[in-house]
Amino acid sequence: MERRIKFIYGLTICAIVAYSIMQGYWLYSRYQLSLEEYESELYGTIIACAEEDIAIRKTLPDSPRFYANSLKKTYELKGNDAVETMTYEIFALDTLHYSLPIPKGADTHAYLLDYIASLHDSLPAELPKGLEYFVFTCDSRNNEDMATSQLVDALNRFTVDHQHPFQKERIDSILRSRGIVAQSVTTTTADTMIWQPSMQIYGSIWQPIMQVSYPYDIFEGQQVVVKTAISISPVIRRMAYTLLITILLSFFLIFCLVYQILTIRKQRHIEAIRKEFLHTMIHELKRPISTLKMCVSFMGNERMMLDGESKQKILNSSHNELDNLTSYFSKLRDITFSDSTEIPLVKSLFSLRSLMEECISKQNIPSDKEVRMEIVAEDDLETRADRMHLANIVCNLLENAIKYSREAVTIRIDYRMREDGVVQITVADNGIGIAKADQRYVFDKFYRSESAKDKAIPGIGLGLSYVKLLVEAHGGRISLDSTEGEGTTFTILIPQSDGKD
Repeated sequence: MERRIKFIYGLTICAIVAYSIMQGYWLYSRYQLSLEEYESELYGTIIACAEEDIAIRKTLPDSPRFYANSLKKTYELKGNDAVETMTYEIFALDTLHYSLPIPKGADTHAYLLDYIASLHDSLPAELPKGLEYFVFTCDSRNNEDMATSQLVDALNRFTVDHQHPFQKERIDSILRSRGIVAQSVTTTTADTMIWQPSMQIYGSIWQPIMQVSYPYDIFEGQQVVVKTAISISPVIRRMAYTLLITILLSFFLIFCLVYQILTIRKQRHIEAIRKEFLHTMIHELKRPISTLKMCVSFMGNERMMLDGESKQKILNSSHNELDNLTSYFSKLRDITFSDSTEIPLVKSLFSLRSLMEECISKQNIPSDKEVRMEIVAEDDLETRADRMHLANIVCNLLENAIKYSREAVTIRIDYRMREDGVVQITVADNGIGIAKADQRYVFDKFYRSESAKDKAIPGIGLGLSYVKLLVEAHGGRISLDSTEGEGTTFTILIPQSDGKD
């Protein structure tokens, strides 16, 4: 059985560890997924801010410029691949500051178009004043997905940026309006055309940083690079319900497993107490039974029965052992009550001093000990309680004070009526005391300290639990103050107006 219990312990601990690891891994995976979703949304928001910047610049008043463009496609066989090369030419003419001689009566716009069209075939060494020329080349090896719509978009971005240059302050203001505080906003120029925005994540998973590159001028390879720290607070908020349910279920399962272990340990402790109690009970019953057997044997011997002194000793011993048996069985009977209120009480008014004197006279003093018992209180006091049970309480405390002492012990009994109408009874001794570690358990059923077991002091561990049960049945309280090696003081409070009969 012991091996099986240890196996259950090990299995339960392994289950808790395995479950914790699996839950931790699942939560980590769920966090990564939520983080990726949030990163995707944040990326989309930054791209939208960059596009909003372009849209704002489009609405600004146009500068006096006229644009014309042309696209040339050539094909060249390079190795086994046919490579398509695109050449994009753009002319930008300042319509206010140009030096072209326009004939009188000619349409200015039509003349400029015809003039720019003629430049596609033969570009002069020096362009006229106010005319700018741009040429961009790319091939299908670097831009496999390049389409006409992308070229139109690239031309629009070039035109917008040429008329209204990009400003970092403006896009930073747009980002802030969307709740994004960028660590930095910079511009870069690439060697080749960058057609699509891109995202890069670096840093740790708990402190990620996002860097987004957006080409605001595709032809010239100009990009805005926005770098921002990703806050994990929105990610945690998205996981809040999942995280809360997972934590609650995990704690509940772990609690059940731990509670199972504690229950098994408690059962083992109860089983150990039961075995020890049976062993101690058998040992304690042997003595009165042996004494009674000796008494019966003595009574069967007519010659010894004639010795009056021996006969009286045997009878006294028999009476003492019968009293011990009666005390044991009385304790066992009362200790079986599940609640102190179930113990029947027969209350009456009686003298507390006479009860104390009676309890003192009942004590069996070992021949190897010097015991001094004295009542400290000077006056008598009438109390209302169950006389038999109160006598059992005091007798048990006196018996313990004698039992757990050295060769000589002084026991002082005091009592008084407090101002709140409660009778206070104190039993103090200068015995061996109770260890600090044992004081919290001394009122538990069947508990016996290791020092008592080592010193072979007789007992079944019911005395103080029995005393506490009887005190609580009276609606009172019991407490102790003990110093190991110096002695112990028990204080009992018995209320006189508890409403019980």
